[in-house]
Parts: sequence; structure tokens; C-alpha cells
Amino acid sequence: MALPRTRTDALATEIRDAALEIVRSEGPGALTTRHVATVAGTNIAALNQLFGGREGLVNAVALKGFELLATSLPQASGDVCRGLMEYAEATRRFSRAEPALTELMFMRPLAGPIPPGHGALKCRQVVIDMLGSADETDALAFAALLAGLTVQERHGLLGRTEEQRDRVWRAAVEVFASGVLPRE
Repeated sequence: MALPRTRTDALATEIRDAALEIVRSEGPGALTTRHVATVAGTNIAALNQLFGGREGLVNAVALKGFELLATSLPQASGDVCRGLMEYAEATRRFSRAEPALTELMFMRPLAGPIPPGHGALKCRQVVIDMLGSADETDALAFAALLAGLTVQERHGLLGRTEEQRDRVWRAAVEVFASGVLPRE
């Protein structure tokens, strides 16, 4: 009889990565502890011990999604409106490349504290830096706007043509920018 694998960070990464691939290939609905444990070559007890069950695993996959998104975001530049537009475009590209993962990331709240320096916090910090503000309220509002746009686009609710969808994204970011930028 094979000995159970030790519950290590490496095993946690293998389980999370197996769950990520299931989300990518089969969608968030296929993310069950039994399915993930089977694909990861472990058992449900190990998954539960490492993640506290399905919700902890879903949270870990969502956090991995934010890490991936953070790598594609522009850094702050002098032109705030342009920077926000580039950020929105990067988010849109990511959501199109990773539709099921984006749905998992944006359709549920993250549980528990986000580890310092994590991608989810980096995403927020990029906007804070762009806006030149220590107040994260506007960054949170921008994140909510983009989450809504990605979900609406995924469900075909932003227009029938690519041109219409582009206009909606552009208009939403421009309206947001006009509300947070100082008036000249």
C-alpha cells in the first residue's frame, strides 16, 4: 500500500494548479473536491487539510488568477486617463484569454486576508499609483467597474458587435476617469 503524500506547500501548489486547469478546461462548475483530488493524484483529506475544503481551494485559484492578471498590467505613467485605459485593455485581454478563470475571480468575494504583496493587491496598487492617491476607494471602484464590464461582456450584454463592445469599454473608463481626475 502506498504511503500518503506529505501535506507540503508543493502538494498545495499541485492541487491548486490542477484546480486551475479544471477551471480553464471545464469551467468553475466542475471544481469539486473529488475531481480536483483525482486530477492532482491525491485524496480529498489532503485537499481539505491544505485548503479547508472547496471554498478555500476556489479562493486559492482566484488568487492565482489575480497573480496572473497582475503580470499583464501597465505601470503608472504621466497620463492618468491613458493609463486607466491601458489597464482596462489589459484586463479585457486577460478576461478573453481566461474567461472561466475571470468568472471565478470576479463572481465571488475573496475570502480571508490577502497575503501582503499578492497579485490582487498589486492590481489595486497599480491604480492607486496611477491616480497618485493614498486612498484606495477609487482603485476599488475601478476594479468593480472592470469586473462588471468583463462579466457583462462574457454574457453578451455589452452590444452585438465588437465596435459596440469597444465603445462601451472606452466610455465606461472615460466616465470613470472624468470623475476621479481633477477639473482643470
